[in-house]
Amino acid sequence: MTQQEILDRFGSLEKLITDTNFRNALKKDPRKALAQELSGVTIPDNVSLIVHENTANEMHIILLPDAEVSGEDMPDDDPMEVVLDKAMADKSFKDLLMIDPKGVLAKELPDFYVPDEFKVYFHENTATEWHLLIPSLETEDEDGELSEDELEAVAGGAGRRRRRRRRGPHIGRRRGGKGPRCRKRRFR
Repeated sequence: MTQQEILDRFGSLEKLITDTNFRNALKKDPRKALAQELSGVTIPDNVSLIVHENTANEMHIILLPDAEVSGEDMPDDDPMEVVLDKAMADKSFKDLLMIDPKGVLAKELPDFYVPDEFKVYFHENTATEWHLLIPSLETEDEDGELSEDELEAVAGGAGRRRRRRRRGPHIGRRRGGKGPRCRKRRFR
C-alpha cells in the first residue's frame, strides 16, 4: 500500500471528527492507534508519524510528495490551489511557504484574508516523515440554544441569528463580503 492510500484511509475515518478518545489515542501514539483502526495496514518502521490538529486558531496544510499529487482534491476556483501548484513546482517557493506561510499567502493572494490571530502551517510529507491531520472536532448543537458569541451579537443588535459552524475563524474572504473591505468600498 502506498503512502497516499494509507493517508486516504486515515482521512476517511469518521472517528477523526467525532471520537475524542480516538483523537487523544492518535495524539499519544499514532502508530498504535492506526494499527488498531486500520486493519491490514503496515506502516514501515523507518517512518516517523507526526500528528497535527486543526483548531479554531490553527490550520495545518499537508504537502504531499510530488509523485502522489492529484488535482481532484481541490476545486479549480480555489485560490489555495494556485499556491499549492506553485509550491509543488518550485522548491524554493515551497521552502519559503513552509517558513512564512502567512507572508507568502499575503503576497501571492492579496485578496486572501487571514485574521492576525489565526496561524497557518504547511508541512511536507516525505518517504520517512508522514504528517497526519486531525480536523476540527465536530460539535453537536442539538439543544438549539445560542452560544456565548451569538448571545453577545444579539445583545449588541447585530441582527438575525446565524448558526455557528465551529470550524475556526473565516479565512479566505472577509465575512459578509465578496472581497476585502477596501475593494468592496471602492466598487460599490
